[in-house]
Amino acid sequence: MISPEALAAVPGCGPADPAPRIAPLAGGVVNRAYRIDTGVGAFVLRINAPAEAVGLLGVERRIEIEAQSLAAGLGLAPRVIAVAPDHEFQVSEYVAGDSADAARLASPAGMSRLGATLQRLRTLPPPATLRGASLIERARRLVRVAMARAPVVADALAVSLAAAESGWRVAGQGRHPCLVHSDPNPANVILPPGAGPAVLLDWEYAHVGDSLQDPAAWLQACPALRGREVELLRACGLETQADAAMLSGMVSVYAALELAWTCVVETAAGAAPDGRAN
Repeated sequence: MISPEALAAVPGCGPADPAPRIAPLAGGVVNRAYRIDTGVGAFVLRINAPAEAVGLLGVERRIEIEAQSLAAGLGLAPRVIAVAPDHEFQVSEYVAGDSADAARLASPAGMSRLGATLQRLRTLPPPATLRGASLIERARRLVRVAMARAPVVADALAVSLAAAESGWRVAGQGRHPCLVHSDPNPANVILPPGAGPAVLLDWEYAHVGDSLQDPAAWLQACPALRGREVELLRACGLETQADAAMLSGMVSVYAALELAWTCVVETAAGAAPDGRAN
């Protein structure tokens, strides 16, 4: 159910405006999202997860909003319209286009478009305010939370974290830090009409990190790209900064995050588990 306060934050939903058209949007596990069409335009109202879930899953709303706003300035994310003071909800513009799937993001055209997005994202100066914890620190924290909440899989979590620690070392950290989305899985990628860069949704896990992170999260989410690591690095403009072994090492960090996220999300927000990289 949408609260009056949340609906009033959507442009064109004032008391004197015509009734809006509201439709729930697919996707999202701990948040709820709605497309809202008004006389002003099309918007997305997202009702955010409870504070408990946000804390457990390591989401930092301030960083999310700042990162999304920066990316929106380059046309790589929906423009943020309004945010509740307590972050209970937020309103963004609706971006028209096709929702990507794993097969499409593994195609030459899909690789070119998402690769262009990640290259353009790296042109943004990385604000110190968005630095936060490193990816491996996030993985360690989420695995600890998952072990406490799902002790039956503690051994599997420990193995995945050990692989992540090893992979983090193999990936190396000599590249320049940049703003990373950190969850470019197909559900978060929109392909607008034309052949331009993809648009990324859901900036909950954005932060200043390593340029290899987004390609690794992309590879983790699209199994058809396994064995095509060099091609993926080339699409992202990173072929001179990393090799296939480094990329695979970073993938192992996202694999640990995915397993831990799956274990935590059901108890964090009462939702069915749905593994993802972030």
